[in-house]
Amino acid sequence: MFDILIKNGRVIDGTGSPSYLSDVAIKDGKIVKVARGIKGDAQKVIDAVGLTVTPGFIDSHSHSDAAIIKAPGQREKVEQGITTAITCQCGNSPAPISRDAVRDEYDVIEGVGSLYDIQKDFPTYVDAVKNIPQGANQALLIGHNSIRRAAMGNDFRAPTAQEMEAMKNHIRKAMENGALGISFGLGYNPGGCASFDELVELCSVVAEYDGLAASHIRDEGDRVVASVAEFINMLKKSGIKTGIISHHKASNRSENWGKVHHTLKMIDDACKDGLDIYCDVYPYSAFNTDLAAVFTPMEFRARTHEEHMAALDNAEEIENLRKWIINRYGSDDLSWVLTARVPGVPEFSGRYISDIAQELGTDHLGALVELWKRSDFSGYACFFATSEDDIETVLKHPRAMICTDSGSLINPNTVHHPRLRGSFPRVLGRYVREKGVTTLPEMIRKMTSLPARVYGFKTKGLVWEGMDADLCVFDAENIIDRAEYTSCFERAEGLNYVIVGGKIAAEDAVYNGERNAKVLLR
Repeated sequence: MFDILIKNGRVIDGTGSPSYLSDVAIKDGKIVKVARGIKGDAQKVIDAVGLTVTPGFIDSHSHSDAAIIKAPGQREKVEQGITTAITCQCGNSPAPISRDAVRDEYDVIEGVGSLYDIQKDFPTYVDAVKNIPQGANQALLIGHNSIRRAAMGNDFRAPTAQEMEAMKNHIRKAMENGALGISFGLGYNPGGCASFDELVELCSVVAEYDGLAASHIRDEGDRVVASVAEFINMLKKSGIKTGIISHHKASNRSENWGKVHHTLKMIDDACKDGLDIYCDVYPYSAFNTDLAAVFTPMEFRARTHEEHMAALDNAEEIENLRKWIINRYGSDDLSWVLTARVPGVPEFSGRYISDIAQELGTDHLGALVELWKRSDFSGYACFFATSEDDIETVLKHPRAMICTDSGSLINPNTVHHPRLRGSFPRVLGRYVREKGVTTLPEMIRKMTSLPARVYGFKTKGLVWEGMDADLCVFDAENIIDRAEYTSCFERAEGLNYVIVGGKIAAEDAVYNGERNAKVLLR
């Protein structure tokens, strides 16, 4: 007897090949048969007439590592068809923790213990999480920002020889305990102050283990071309063969729009020279990060919290910030910024900076400064700074994978970017069906077998006999995202079933609590 039998669906197997009518039989977590007219009983029969059957989606760039312990159901992943996610991106991993970490500031989780002790180093963290059942599979990278903080705190300087060796040892431990490779967040502190030579030396250790590198490049705005060139050269000099440019875009000024045509050609040319480079992309014209990362220079962010708060009351400091913003973005008009999560200031969450400024009777920078003061120099926002044409250009590139650049919520009431829930259904509904950016089989390849191959998952990403039974069943004519920037909790429509490890985890885009996935180790 089969566990699940999917009858009369239109199978898109993940290779990019055209769809075909078939049944799919599942038993013991595996796809055991793909054929027309499969005979035999099953505990659950899914009538898939008029529906499409594909591999489960793989989120190429995710931040759900924070939820592995605190919210392992991974609801926001499962409810958009994601069955596997690549976590610890943009240079940040839960382990190792900072040299300056304070034990008392870390939570104690029942059944797990103190997160301070668990996240002290990568092997300890892996031991703690590898047996925690997950709603969707999670794979881990080691974050450069995290190992830098572990070795030298947030210091804005080059590492000493001793600190460099400490960082290399953290990488070795991670690679020997299941990390796929290293991630960089070169637009953030402290990663952004690292020299090219530092990056190459650390990547050389990853190369010893045949690991990969994924990078939020140094600049996605005016210097996006130079930043892509730096990443490519880093791979060449370090010996790493496989690299992924994270959430690839050209942003900030409209003068940068269109540069992705050049950067994608740079990827193609590097691959002709023997490298294996990819990128990932999410289908929104706004990116999401913390306000300080966008509106303060790296040197400012490297200061202490007390220095940040003091600067907000210093007229000269504020004027210097204004000049820096004008130089970087062309003006001090911040009407393109929509706040998201602003801790302690719910009245400022989900609102445009321009509206806040009008309410407070100040200019845009004045509103931003007041927001920082009230939120203890924190707060996240959505920044509308990317061209729709560029999104389509990257989406259709054969080496582009799909991502959310988002995690799973620990606090379910947090305002967030709609990519949290909508990325994959949005690509299928708005960019494939409505805009025809590429064919449905090709886009499914980008969501499934392509990331499975890039990240080394040999039993995922294809509807083939013997593969893991991670599957999506959806209505290709109706699947669509419903999450909005001011209402990010709406579920997708047209997603009938999500199957993870051979068990149904969601029906009609509603997660049922099933945790049949795990942390995947290299």
